[in-house]
Amino acid sequence: MYFPFLRGKQHELFALRDLNDSKVLSDEIFPVIEPVKYSTQLVSIVRGLLNDNRKLIVIMNPVVGTFLADLNDNEEQMEEILELMSHPNATIGYHINSNTALDELPQLVKRCGRYLEDTAIFHNDLRSLDNYEAIFGESEAKFNFIPDIKPLKRRFANNNGVLLRDSFIKRTPNAEYLNHQIEWFSSDHLDFEQEGFLGFSDYSIVGEEYTESGFGAKAVAFHIIYPDESNNLWVSHFVSDSNENRADQAGKFGEALYKFVNWYKQNKTALIDTQGLKELLDCNENGNFPGLGMLKRYSIKHHLELVGNMLVKV
Repeated sequence: MYFPFLRGKQHELFALRDLNDSKVLSDEIFPVIEPVKYSTQLVSIVRGLLNDNRKLIVIMNPVVGTFLADLNDNEEQMEEILELMSHPNATIGYHINSNTALDELPQLVKRCGRYLEDTAIFHNDLRSLDNYEAIFGESEAKFNFIPDIKPLKRRFANNNGVLLRDSFIKRTPNAEYLNHQIEWFSSDHLDFEQEGFLGFSDYSIVGEEYTESGFGAKAVAFHIIYPDESNNLWVSHFVSDSNENRADQAGKFGEALYKFVNWYKQNKTALIDTQGLKELLDCNENGNFPGLGMLKRYSIKHHLELVGNMLVKV
């Protein structure tokens, strides 16, 4: 099972909705959404996915953004989210650490009409274990998301463990990807079961680091995951060349897209065609610059559909 960890920003949410509406989001994919702020868009998309029988994990105490503050400042919004988390296809996600109050999660679960054993716990380090054991006692959470730390891997192997790893190497500025055009991504989809885990998780092609949207970069870059002959996953970076200033974002995209199209023609027999890739190819056909947010959406859609297909393939 693949648990993509997506921040609840616009293009991540739309990527999920698009794939679900097109019936190409594999049942082997169990999305994790960490909302960065409350919005009617978030509620609408999450509710639509849940009502369409898509199982989701929604983290109720995000470590980034303003979501918690938004809810604490508006009781109506709080009740709306709690009602959403009472849906049978929703799983309450919760970050636990050494500072977690022992009554926080039980109270939240009770307000949603759920059980502790139905939750997904996100462990940040070894110091979280004492609080986890105090809260859960002899039982276990439904899912335990853990970083790649050996004692945690030992503790949760064969005990509802999900390995959460940031497989994407974030480089700044974007032009730095010109020096690393092809990079290793992951083989977790091949290895997780033999390591005793229920599944694996990553931050797609966005990476763990959270940033708000900013100004257009000097270099336009997008990132495409692909399998090699052994079904390991690699990432290819497509980057513009005219990177002296922030002018002409559309022209920069055209430079990166030209590289992608040539690469696709040479490698398409090794790829699994996806909706996201087709949308990129349509940009080339139509001479269209969709905007940087849409580029991220296309890349995420490709990644999720590809990994879903890979899990069926392997």
